[in-house]
Amino acid sequence: MQRLRAFWQRRLARMHRDDGISTLEFFVLAPILLIVLCAAVQMGIWYLGDAAAATAARKGAETGSSYQSTPAEGAARAHRWLAGIGIVRDVNVSTAGSTGEKVQITVDAQVMNFLPFLDISIHRSAEDIVEQ
Repeated sequence: MQRLRAFWQRRLARMHRDDGISTLEFFVLAPILLIVLCAAVQMGIWYLGDAAAATAARKGAETGSSYQSTPAEGAARAHRWLAGIGIVRDVNVSTAGSTGEKVQITVDAQVMNFLPFLDISIHRSAEDIVEQ
């Protein structure tokens, strides 16, 4: 009887030890921390892509509104400038809204992503008065 009692006391004492708990905590927390880290990097990439689209629209509007230039030349400039940026894809540059007095360049694009459940698009536009 005493041996049986000692056996169960040892068994219960072993169950209450913390052996391996830090490994378990790591396997629970590591994926969460990895997703948070990836989300932070993805947010930085989105910000960079948004700034690039805004800059391309502004450069296109400046080019399209310069003396003896056309809005199509501005759109081509914006498209060429974005081609050098590796984090944007599926770029669409439009001159819709341009008149004889102003040039409006609109940039629509997708931002590179490495989180599979995100599909981030950006939309920026800029306008400038035509030089005469």
